[in-house]
Amino acid sequence: MLILNLLSDKYEMKKGKPSPYYYSTREDMIRLIPKGVKKILEVGCAGGMTGKRLKEMGFDVVGIEIIEDIAMDGAPYYERIIIGDVEKIDLPFERGYFDCIMYGDVLEHLVDPWGLIKKQNPFLKMGGVAISSIPNIRHYRIIKKLTIKGEWEYTEDGIMDKTHLRFFTIKSIKRLFGDGGFEIKEVIKRPSGAKWLKTINSLTGNRLIDFLVRQYIFSSVKVREV
Repeated sequence: MLILNLLSDKYEMKKGKPSPYYYSTREDMIRLIPKGVKKILEVGCAGGMTGKRLKEMGFDVVGIEIIEDIAMDGAPYYERIIIGDVEKIDLPFERGYFDCIMYGDVLEHLVDPWGLIKKQNPFLKMGGVAISSIPNIRHYRIIKKLTIKGEWEYTEDGIMDKTHLRFFTIKSIKRLFGDGGFEIKEVIKRPSGAKWLKTINSLTGNRLIDFLVRQYIFSSVKVREV
């Protein structure tokens, strides 16, 4: 499978020393977990640093990871780790088992993220929350390269990571989750860009912000079954 090979290659290049790609704690996502959450499904749990933090906070966490070696590093921090392709896994849990599902920079790597959101919807309780982070293809640097330089070049990481199969803007993110039975509740916009452009954005009442956002971190609430 091409995507697994690419991810494994990335892991092998980082092997032997800590890598932010697989061994970082997603505090930016953790802070969006609402009160009342107990059981969490972390899709793409990598080396388990986020799971470790969640366990310390008292949550019961199940992880899913496609690369076995990495999953084993994180195993001590989870109630259970499921190893495999999340798009092909049938979860062994009852309907409404989880209070929260986390997709930390995962959905853009999938063949059918729309299908996955719908497939996992039943395992989240009504009113439960999905917390996600997705890069923004509308970032001005990507637009500049495409429209002015005529370039659509993949990179080792970032928005144009060569392991990304799907690309999103904030509008298509809202459709992705809306079609999957969710309503976007809170959006954190992580900007990245030249200081002069940030100044112009500020002077124009934040109207350029969606061209500056490198990554959206957001929570969405399950409002219906699909």
